[in-house]
Amino acid sequence: MAEPLLELRAVNVVYANGFPALNRLSLRVSRGEFVLLHGATGCGKSTVLRLLAGLVRPSAGEVIVAGDRVDLFNAMQRRWLRRSMGLMMQESRLLDDRSVHENVMLPALAAEESFSEARRRALLALEKCGIGDLATLSPAALSAGQRQLVLLARAVVNRPVVILADEPVAHLDQENARTLLELLAAFVRAGVTVVAASHEHIAPVRVPFREVLLTTQSAQEAS
Repeated sequence: MAEPLLELRAVNVVYANGFPALNRLSLRVSRGEFVLLHGATGCGKSTVLRLLAGLVRPSAGEVIVAGDRVDLFNAMQRRWLRRSMGLMMQESRLLDDRSVHENVMLPALAAEESFSEARRRALLALEKCGIGDLATLSPAALSAGQRQLVLLARAVVNRPVVILADEPVAHLDQENARTLLELLAAFVRAGVTVVAASHEHIAPVRVPFREVLLTTQSAQEAS
């Protein structure tokens, strides 16, 4: 069996206030897979994504990405790890004092791309997400659905190997949710690994996917 791209091994996470977010959770995600994490609020879906992104450390257990022990990385190594990932976290925000195009450029500039290359990549990402016509607008002028598409464009501007999406369709109407899921599915068909967390039941079309149900104690395949 091929080694997974992403893996959690018997992970515990206990926050500073004593709250146990995860208890001996194990999870394996293969390269090019679309995995949907479901579960009630508080079951640890967001924590799983933050572990994989190196944003939090486990209290016990191992976090492995592409064969590397991410839980042992230092701060600089974790930053480099995130350059290979597209992140759509709940705390992700767009800067209203910059245009949509400038917002999408930011991860490319942070990855030390030239200004011209960052501009080119950002325009390409916006076009891939079907929103090239929004490039000159301020985020304040966008609908909720458009803002989520811009966040996706920003997440993929550095051509990530992995997309981690936390509640990507929350607060979206059915049409916008379907558009966003279809785009995530398109990236999977192009070879990108996607792990998305949602408290809603979402089902991408025209692409295989696997559902994992998280509870406060475990992860199990959804029936």
